[in-house]
Amino acid sequence: MVVKTIVHFEIPATDVERLAEFYRRVFGWEIEKGPMPDMEYWLISTGPQGESVGGGMYRKMRPTDQPRNFVMVDAIDEAIRAFTDAGGTEAVGKMEVPGMGWSYIGADPEGNLIGLFQATSPGPPPGRRRRARSSPPK
Repeated sequence: MVVKTIVHFEIPATDVERLAEFYRRVFGWEIEKGPMPDMEYWLISTGPQGESVGGGMYRKMRPTDQPRNFVMVDAIDEAIRAFTDAGGTEAVGKMEVPGMGWSYIGADPEGNLIGLFQATSPGPPPGRRRRARSSPPK
């Protein structure tokens, strides 16, 4: 059996700079604005690549936005079918993450959001990059 693991997380924020500073101070995470077209998005590095899960932070679009985790899948269309066949529902349809892969966000039968992610290149998923500290967190 192929193990499906969490590869990325997202945190919605009303005040991104304030919340980013909170996570920098509490956990020492590196958070910087990412190059996402059509969306304000900050990448989060929680530790060394290969030893930690990276994430992202975005400005809340709806008051009901909640944190969510993304699970790596080999074939997103098949994973979406399995998700909905098991009782999950679509929250945000399949969309391309330019240069990285495809994502889908669904709600499980109890309403919890979970993302699916299929990489299109062998590189790391969103938010997973080598942590380099030449200076203290900003």
